[in-house]
Amino acid sequence: MSHKSLFSRALSLDPERLHFAAHSHHLWPDASFDGQVRAWVEANQFADRKWDLIFGEVIPEAQAHVAKELNLPSPDSVVFATNTHDFLLRIASGVETKPVRILSTDGEFHSFRRQGERWEEAGEAVITRIPLHPVDTFESRFLDAAQAGAFDLIVISQVFFRTGQVFGGIEALAALARPEGPWVVVDGYHGFMATPTDLSAVADRIFYVSGGYKYAMSGEGLGFLHAPDGFCPRP
Repeated sequence: MSHKSLFSRALSLDPERLHFAAHSHHLWPDASFDGQVRAWVEANQFADRKWDLIFGEVIPEAQAHVAKELNLPSPDSVVFATNTHDFLLRIASGVETKPVRILSTDGEFHSFRRQGERWEEAGEAVITRIPLHPVDTFESRFLDAAQAGAFDLIVISQVFFRTGQVFGGIEALAALARPEGPWVVVDGYHGFMATPTDLSAVADRIFYVSGGYKYAMSGEGLGFLHAPDGFCPRP
């Protein structure tokens, strides 16, 4: 089955190209172009009244799409921002004890890696990084550290961007999560719509951040967060 017809605009821009770099930049489907045009048209059509449309129809529909993909109990737990870094800042800001004690890995994406290093420089965070290698013992080593340590935040990728390694211990981390801490943040950017993800069993315990740039093929500028009720009430 061919889906080329869904990408006619992108493919027509360079007909001889064979693009295999979906890990970085998918070619976008025609629907993404149509959506951007529709956003411009409706913003100018409704002007100041566009917010009724956006908050009354567009956002609830987008929430429902994300909730369905992740099998969330309710779409109301999904919120949007321009990127996942925005959400990481908000969540960390809600931790009232300083410096923030964070458990993570040496294989996180730049959105957290760079910010984490800067927090450490400023004395705002103490980060314990569990090495991804050796791979065959990583999961047990990480879970042992999570169970043994007194952390405010646990930040880990669902799929690690350098290795493609899938973390299988999300439910075990969720069992440790408490509204008073630790808060578990799963970076799902390299997993969302690349691997089946069912959060129904852990939705009340973990944060899940992702967005549209990778496998959702909607382009930059659209991050989302699933936030469990009762966690991080005052960012």
